[in-house]
Amino acid sequence: MIDAKKLIKEYSLTPNKALGQNFLVDENALMQIVGFSRCEGAEVLEIGPGLGTLTNELAGRAKNVVAVEIDKRMCELLKRTLSGHKNTHIINGDILKLKNDELTSLFSGEFIVAANLPYYITSQTAMKFIDSDLPIKHMVLMMQQEAAAHFIAGVKEKCYTPVSVISNRYFEMDEALRLSPASYYPAPAVNSSVLVFKRKDAPYDKGLSRLIKAAFSMRRKTLKNNLSAILPKASVDEIILNAGLAPVSRAEELTSDDFVRLTESARLILGADAI
Repeated sequence: MIDAKKLIKEYSLTPNKALGQNFLVDENALMQIVGFSRCEGAEVLEIGPGLGTLTNELAGRAKNVVAVEIDKRMCELLKRTLSGHKNTHIINGDILKLKNDELTSLFSGEFIVAANLPYYITSQTAMKFIDSDLPIKHMVLMMQQEAAAHFIAGVKEKCYTPVSVISNRYFEMDEALRLSPASYYPAPAVNSSVLVFKRKDAPYDKGLSRLIKAAFSMRRKTLKNNLSAILPKASVDEIILNAGLAPVSRAEELTSDDFVRLTESARLILGADAI
């Protein structure tokens, strides 16, 4: 196991605040996260490996690990700390700028995602994988507790957003662990959560995601008003009623299954390419 605190001291490392670097230094939490990953013999994508503490443990169990790190300094350090693992490939790059076909080309098939997500890009990064057709088996994501609430929120809850609906459509989610600021260096001002996402047997539907986002576009407005922005106004009432819903409903009242029926209804009435 890599001693994070010793490594920081040895290399006089200063975390980059602009990149949201908070290194996990809690070894007990680290090993629990490794367990949640269930990565034995699997292919793994790690986002933001930082010091390589998690990467080292994943590499000792997985078939291969691709670690994407935006900080060039950390990439140089990773080459040294992970030199004993021949199954690890380090990429210096921005995960948000890597195209999906570039990612899939790095693996032979399904892969697992593990990440300690920088707070400032948590939602964008997580949704890159959730709202996509990437062949992801499951994910273990560390994030700010406040951000985690949006992924696991239920209908009518304050945090219920498109993130909640889309995540629920494609994944079973579990808040597996909560971490205090003391688990990180430097200690953030907030608590963190570890969410485990297990893939459901639901084919990805880009049109469904588009409809969900449109329905939430103006939260205080009705479903009819919001959907009229992307669907012919004359057909919106019929589409909503055909899905077994009321035009005066609001997005925050609908489940992911409701949105699936809405999408199917729009395609039935307007044609397959309507959404």
